[in-house]
Amino acid sequence: MVDRQKLLTNIRPWAASDRIRWEFIILAVITVIMYTNPFASYGYNGNVYTVSGLDFVTGRTICGGEIVLTTDVFFILSLVGLLAVFVGSLLFPLFKRKISFRFIGLGALVNVVCNCKFILGISSTFRRARNPEAGYGCVVALILMILILAAAIYSLWNLKILCTLDFMALPGMMYFIIDRYIPMFGITIAFKKVDYSLGVWNSPWIGLENFKMLFSSRGSFFDSDAFIITRNTLCYNAVFIALGIIVGVLVGICLSDLYKRALQRFFQTSILLPQLISMVIVAYIVFALLGNETGMINSLLDEPINFYQSPQYWPFILVFVYVWKQVGYNAIIFLSAIVGIDRQLYEAAKVDGATKWQQILFITLPMLKSTIITLMLLQVGRIFYSDFGLFYQVPLDSGALYDVTNTVDTYVYRSLMVLNNVSIASAGSTYQAIVGFALVFCVNMVVRKLDRENALF
Repeated sequence: MVDRQKLLTNIRPWAASDRIRWEFIILAVITVIMYTNPFASYGYNGNVYTVSGLDFVTGRTICGGEIVLTTDVFFILSLVGLLAVFVGSLLFPLFKRKISFRFIGLGALVNVVCNCKFILGISSTFRRARNPEAGYGCVVALILMILILAAAIYSLWNLKILCTLDFMALPGMMYFIIDRYIPMFGITIAFKKVDYSLGVWNSPWIGLENFKMLFSSRGSFFDSDAFIITRNTLCYNAVFIALGIIVGVLVGICLSDLYKRALQRFFQTSILLPQLISMVIVAYIVFALLGNETGMINSLLDEPINFYQSPQYWPFILVFVYVWKQVGYNAIIFLSAIVGIDRQLYEAAKVDGATKWQQILFITLPMLKSTIITLMLLQVGRIFYSDFGLFYQVPLDSGALYDVTNTVDTYVYRSLMVLNNVSIASAGSTYQAIVGFALVFCVNMVVRKLDRENALF
């Protein structure tokens, strides 16, 4: 005889999966209908204009030519998410249920996020129209996709793929996506000539013209803005990383040899204090030292120096200010690593007659190797980013010092705030991101060749 209970146990999961599959397909089809049908109507000069989702794919002129609808990136991405839900539902029997639900859930999440952005965008666009009568098709489509997303998450919960910890991490993940990934769509501004009358997304596409302007020069390539800001950013940060690690290790070793607890706390607080001072205060301190009339250094010299008009001094000034401000932070990191070293190693070295220098050379530095590499990789990750306050506020934005103080961040700020050129500012930021990623990738590849365990990826 056939075991009835065993047969029902084998059939029920497939029946439930098939039912959920058809629910997803039906919801996806209804959503497509909501998108394709007109979901808004607007009156203009006695005429009524209806708008559907397809108008945001092909483009259309409405309101007697007053408003031009162009292809909307977020609407297309929402359709891609909807397509992922539909394909995942159709291919349900071919894959494991875990893979199918993940695919459906990811597609629904993309659709929900992009649909929200699309709704916000069209609401601002149609404020220019008269007598708007917004339909509910797009909103209903958004609600349906939220239901699909909730159903996919519930199914993953039943399959024990999602747990309580995943839901606890969800707010942080959503913040990371909203704050880090969604703004990446702004990269398109670097390829446009922004016209505020048309809006950012409807501005004309000009390709690489902004980058050509960034790399253009009056003479040779070495006079271009791109070369100057790249040279300054990379050279300064390379010196900052090298000196920051070297001085931080030395100060950390010195602090570890202070046996009196009160004295150690005093010096830790003293060297960490500059890290807590605002860069605005640091700029005033530097001005108090280098000022033309009231500066302390000029008051001691027979022939005063106009430091804020003399670019040859500022590479050394900026390096000194950076090391003075950051040495406490690096020293505390290395001190915490040194404290974790087994003291029996030093005692054994003393018994063998090792000097203090030999203990540092053969015990402390090898034990700090992983900390040094990790800190270096973290700093290399931002090697193409500069401290805006250090390069803008400390030199007091002096035009005579631009050749030695202008970095990518200050260039983007001046392009945006002074020249009011959003496109050039975005081109500079995009160039910064691409070169920074390439540098991090190359440095990690070198570390991976030398010491695979200490590589980031």
